[in-house]
Amino acid sequence: MSGIKDNDNIDNLRKRLYERGNPVPQRHNHELQDSPKEVPTSWSRPNVKSTPAVPAQPQPATQSQARTESAPSEPLQTRQAVPQQPPESTPAFTMPTKKKSRYRIKIIIAGMLFFVAALMVSSFIMLFGNNTISGENISLAVTGPFTIGGGEVLPLQVAISNDNSVPIQSATLIVEYPAGTLANGEENRQLFNERLPLDVIAAGESVNVPLRAVVFGEENQEKTVNVSIEYRVEGSNARFFKEAEPLRFKISSSPVSIRADALQQISSGQSTDVTVTITSNAPTTLSDVLVQAEYPIGFDFESSQPRPFSGENTWLIEDLEPETSQTVVISGVVIGKETDEYAINFTVGVPGERERDRMASMFGAAQTEFEIEQPFLNVSLAMGNVVNDTKVVEPGQKAYSSVEITNTLDDTIYDIVVTAALGGNAIADLEVGPPNGFYDSNTDTITWDVSNSPNLQELEPGDSLRVAFSLEPETIAQTPEVTIDVNVEARRVRESQAAETLIGTASGAVRVVSSPDMSSTVTHGSGPFSDDGPLPPRAEEATDYTLTLMVENGSNDIANAVTTAVLPTYVTWNDETVGDGIVSYNSVTRRVTWSLGKLDANQNASASFQVTARPSQTQIGQTPVLLDEQQFTAEDTFTETTIRDTYPARTTEMSLETGFEKENGRVME
Repeated sequence: MSGIKDNDNIDNLRKRLYERGNPVPQRHNHELQDSPKEVPTSWSRPNVKSTPAVPAQPQPATQSQARTESAPSEPLQTRQAVPQQPPESTPAFTMPTKKKSRYRIKIIIAGMLFFVAALMVSSFIMLFGNNTISGENISLAVTGPFTIGGGEVLPLQVAISNDNSVPIQSATLIVEYPAGTLANGEENRQLFNERLPLDVIAAGESVNVPLRAVVFGEENQEKTVNVSIEYRVEGSNARFFKEAEPLRFKISSSPVSIRADALQQISSGQSTDVTVTITSNAPTTLSDVLVQAEYPIGFDFESSQPRPFSGENTWLIEDLEPETSQTVVISGVVIGKETDEYAINFTVGVPGERERDRMASMFGAAQTEFEIEQPFLNVSLAMGNVVNDTKVVEPGQKAYSSVEITNTLDDTIYDIVVTAALGGNAIADLEVGPPNGFYDSNTDTITWDVSNSPNLQELEPGDSLRVAFSLEPETIAQTPEVTIDVNVEARRVRESQAAETLIGTASGAVRVVSSPDMSSTVTHGSGPFSDDGPLPPRAEEATDYTLTLMVENGSNDIANAVTTAVLPTYVTWNDETVGDGIVSYNSVTRRVTWSLGKLDANQNASASFQVTARPSQTQIGQTPVLLDEQQFTAEDTFTETTIRDTYPARTTEMSLETGFEKENGRVME
């Protein structure tokens, strides 16, 4: 009964709700259907196009309308039993997070496309805009002759054109010249990289820059000039470069030619001359022409005329007039084995600006070749037992000399001329012969030829002959010496390509050794020390003496000078010294040593020391020895010999010149 009562109450409530005049809506009942519905089985995104539009939400209704619309048309149990089915086109499941991710990706892609587009537009404006500069719009070219003579002025023309719509700023023209190029009109200034400021080149402006330089090189040598321009643009600190096509040209002729002449066959040990001739082909005067020689191993440079500018192989010709020549004569000795071939290479060119003895650019080159053959004249200078060397003699001693010539060829040689050239500072007494040659005092030469020595007319193969002379060097103040240079010339008749004039040489010297003078003195009471004791000395009583050693040097400097002497057993060393060098005493050997060391020519030195003598009874009436014989040795630095001198023993007897009476050294009782 309670259920029926509840239903009645519900109906009464409905009537009260809809009793304000609104008709009660008709209630439609729906039947349940058993037809199956398709349900999605995957997580795929629904098709947006097939999704039906969501119905608009109803506007809020008035209270009466709300009551009317919300009035159920069927019992509550029936409405709850019928579930609301979604539309068939509505997906069963959606992914809202995936939609957000896709939206963000689209935003990122759109931003990147915008950035790329902006970059392309800005680049286009920078390259092709009306207010930008392109290197392609700058033209740079250098023109000049394709051939030119060495030492001539090279005219160049550099053309620069700015086809941009804006100017270029801080423009600098850079020209790189080949090595050895000199500035036109500026003596000895070399050009390497020349920078010429052009400042601003306006838009559409063309600039022509003329250049002139003096170029050098060997004939047919190719040279290159490189040109570039450096510039800036407004609003930027960066520097830009533009290079032109290099200008290549060829040296058509050399301004200087060089030739070397020498004997083609030379014997080992023979002195020979090489003549180098430098000739100007330039229309103007050439300044500072450098000549260099490259000697082979076995060529010993002796001298040259003129003297080298640097070392032994570099000469500098300050001025070389057009169509004139200058020569360099080089003397040297060739040493090698028979059939050896040698060559001396010569080059001529322009010196460097900083290093004057180095070649910056070369004009030309020359070479002389020669072959070593068997010595055809064996020449020797003998002075006693010394051959082709230095003979050392004492002051006042004669040096007997002879020149021996031997024909080592298979051919007879004719018309032999022997010349001995004397030099040095001590030429004095001279005797010539046999045979009798001629001594020319004007030139200090001795000459033997067929006119005064008929045996020089010819010399058969393997035969020898000799000429002689003697001299006594003069003793002068310092380093007395006589030099002797022997030159032998002869003639032979032989095949071509061989020298017709044969040459042989030898040399030597005579040097006078230094002659130091060694001496010593004995004093009492008048020297650098205070001497006590009786004079004359008394037996078994002590008397002090001062001994002084002296040396006076001769004409040459000496070194390692030492004087030694021995004290007798009755003489005591007092260890008192004064003077040059060092005086020492060995108590075991009782030897006194004076180490003087070096002493210049014509100088003197001395040293003093004190001793005490105590004579015995056995020496009464005698004059005892205070210092045994003194021995002096030293090295003569000029003659490179050891010199010696001695001085007799010193006794208690002192010189009368010192004021003492006669027999002042005899021992008394």
